[in-house]
Amino acid sequence: MTIEELVRKDNEKLTLENIEDYRRMWSKKLSKMPKNSEIWPYLTDPELIEAMKTRGVRTESGVAPFAVMMKPYFCPGECIYCPSEKGMPKSYLSDEPAAQRAKLLDFDPFKQVEGRIRQMEETGHITSKIDLIVIGGTFGSYPEKYKREFFKRMFDAVNGVISNSLSEAQKYNETAEKRIVGISVETRPDWVTEAEVKLWRELGVTKVQLGVQAFDEKILKKIKRGHNLVEVAEATRWCRNAGLKICYHLMPNLPGSNPRKDIKMAKMMFEDSQFGPDYLKVYPAMTIEGTEMYEMWKRGEYKPYGEEQLIKVLKEIKAQTPVWCRIDRLIRDISKKWISAGTARTNLRQVLQKELEKVGRKCLCIRCREVRGGIYDTKIDLLINERESLGGNELFMSYENKDNIFAMLRLRLPLETEKLLFDELRGAAIVREVHTYGQVVEIDTTDGIKTQHRGLGKRLMIKAEEVARERGYKKMAVISAIGTREYYRKLGYFLEGSYMVKKL
Repeated sequence: MTIEELVRKDNEKLTLENIEDYRRMWSKKLSKMPKNSEIWPYLTDPELIEAMKTRGVRTESGVAPFAVMMKPYFCPGECIYCPSEKGMPKSYLSDEPAAQRAKLLDFDPFKQVEGRIRQMEETGHITSKIDLIVIGGTFGSYPEKYKREFFKRMFDAVNGVISNSLSEAQKYNETAEKRIVGISVETRPDWVTEAEVKLWRELGVTKVQLGVQAFDEKILKKIKRGHNLVEVAEATRWCRNAGLKICYHLMPNLPGSNPRKDIKMAKMMFEDSQFGPDYLKVYPAMTIEGTEMYEMWKRGEYKPYGEEQLIKVLKEIKAQTPVWCRIDRLIRDISKKWISAGTARTNLRQVLQKELEKVGRKCLCIRCREVRGGIYDTKIDLLINERESLGGNELFMSYENKDNIFAMLRLRLPLETEKLLFDELRGAAIVREVHTYGQVVEIDTTDGIKTQHRGLGKRLMIKAEEVARERGYKKMAVISAIGTREYYRKLGYFLEGSYMVKKL
């Protein structure tokens, strides 16, 4: 059968929530994964057509993000919930979208990036601002030589030019047609070391995903996570003091927990000054055959939540999320065939929004308030949210109206007594992130309607400099991605080490 025949046959059953399930089903009949551009011409649902056609939700946060997977390699973890499929990095399954693409391309970073850019462009997305999400297990456990080569090949693919070294590829990307505006890696809190943080900055990393999973020592021991909360706090402190953005992975529904405890742990995560992630991925525990947790479930030693219980937990987590945190994900995209117990619903975000609306509550996380495809509003206010954190203060500065957030800046004010890993950060206030939301606009252009390139980022930077000067800091430092260095040069900053700096 052709893709046209398959789509037309299933048209009446297709929704935003199940389209990925159908895409995987069609791929088995076609022996290849069908592209958005091959699917949407035959759809009949206008909302689904728009979602899969040009300018979809993928680039409505202001960048073009996609995952690039590293090859299978030794993982130091012994976590009881973690699947281990042959030929895949631990915890990943071969029919997850990014994993499937990576395996087909033999985990080649160049081919993964090149193919993903082409796919996004074919579906109408602007790819001038690329946010790379490096996945594949514990990043720190991979050999350093492999990591350096992996990053070089990603840069080469974005640049469209083969460089002689990583530093040469990074230099080229500063003014390339397509620029890397962010790179994240994922690791364990106990693998965040001084040497590792220094390597991240050499590679161009701007964001770190930490697999925390739970905020209870007994649960961490029960699931054999291998780290404690002191290590989570110290990893968070190291990352903040290096200017890195921090994403926690949180896993409700684990053995030893219960709905009340999950909600209490989330509250602790947000309110305890040792923690406080900038981003959050919530992955409710799923029972997968072949894991130790599966055997516990079979023996009756572990009973997962029912869907109603889980929705209640997730609803409370969303309702208490502060304005400075963005919930990136609410459930992992795993095929139902792997899941023996635990929910397999992939549209929980929409369900939770409706549940909160019923009781007059709403999620205040950044993602739920982003302007997305909306137009620029001149009637916006500058808001500043300040809080204490381990080793310094955090300021979240944003331009908002009553419904949406248009731009934001994260400013770190480290204590004088803090140990900083980089000489260029000594005595500096540190800008950890500047982001303007709304549909991606090409570099150095504006369309007169959308939010990007209207000077909001510049205005936030001026305000941050003003605050830093008032607090006695003599210098500003920005953890600039490689592809945003030119932007900061225009604001009077210069490159020192791997940071853009400016004397106040």
